Amino acid sequence: MNRSKLAGFAAVLLTWLVSVSALAAVNDGPEHATLPRPTVDLEPQDVVKIVINALSNSDQPYADAGIETTFSFASPANRVNTGPLDRFARMVKGPPYGIMVDHATSEFSEVVLVGAKAYQMVNLTAMDGRSVVFAFRLSKQLDGEFKNMWMTDAVWLVADAAVPQQAF
Repeated sequence: MNRSKLAGFAAVLLTWLVSVSALAAVNDGPEHATLPRPTVDLEPQDVVKIVINALSNSDQPYADAGIETTFSFASPANRVNTGPLDRFARMVKGPPYGIMVDHATSEFSEVVLVGAKAYQMVNLTAMDGRSVVFAFRLSKQLDGEFKNMWMTDAVWLVADAAVPQQAF
């Protein structure tokens, strides 16, 4: 191949690579999405709100992205009991947590801080109109990769909307 053909081929290849890169940049696939992650700047109520909002649109920007976000905010101790991600996803989609996925509305109680622990209740209304209340327990991580970050230790069903409205 002579130099001019080689240069022409290189130009075409470069143009193709640039266009493929541009398409990849707008791809909504998991390899290109940026999901919320724990940071030291987030307070407990921020973490709960991020998790609840992610679950309300669980398949955005891709399938189970909300569940992946939720798992990323699970404390290391929580992950030991609920992970890996595929096991966690099955748990979140099943009872009693399934109502959290793609719920219609949410309402948050005040956060109760007790040292390095935080508690918050969330009243969720499902798409079918059912209402349930979940409690979140978070802890500020003391060391390791997530040092000084608030993460979820546990979530449990409190009641089917039996918590007094004053809590919210």
